[in-house]
Amino acid sequence: MPNTQLSTHHFGMLGAGVGQALGAAVARPGSQVYCIIGDGAMGFHPQEIETAVRNHLKVIFFVCCDKQWGMVKINQQFALRPVKTMIKKSLGPEETINTDLGEIEFDKLAQAMGAHGERVADSADLAPAIERCLASDKCAVIHVDVDPVKHMWAPGLLQFKDMHKEPVGK
Repeated sequence: MPNTQLSTHHFGMLGAGVGQALGAAVARPGSQVYCIIGDGAMGFHPQEIETAVRNHLKVIFFVCCDKQWGMVKINQQFALRPVKTMIKKSLGPEETINTDLGEIEFDKLAQAMGAHGERVADSADLAPAIERCLASDKCAVIHVDVDPVKHMWAPGLLQFKDMHKEPVGK
């Protein structure tokens, strides 16, 4: 359907989807809105679940939880290569700095704010969870456990691929 998808496209703005989803729900009253977002990004705006509940907005948030800053991790692995070469030293077993996240149970957080909450660990359980969310007729959050993604590039990052070819100062 034309003009029904919002995205930050190649900018990869962290957490922008939450506000976009609420805005879409306000702009089209009664329409069902879906937001697919990572756990790190949702961690910036979890209080907006309560905003959606209070305003009776029909938004279902799919929070893909891999317990890491996935795009930050891949960006660091890409960008820090020249640094490792320059200092002739490894940065550690993961080759990244502070990219792991703790467990946040977004389904329970949603329930605490008055929304419907579901947790899905198996893809076969996703469709029934969506049906229960739709039947609740209120804001809902589906916490989706996903395996850590090794090559999750930020949208548009490859346009800057030559930026880190030489160490700083050369």
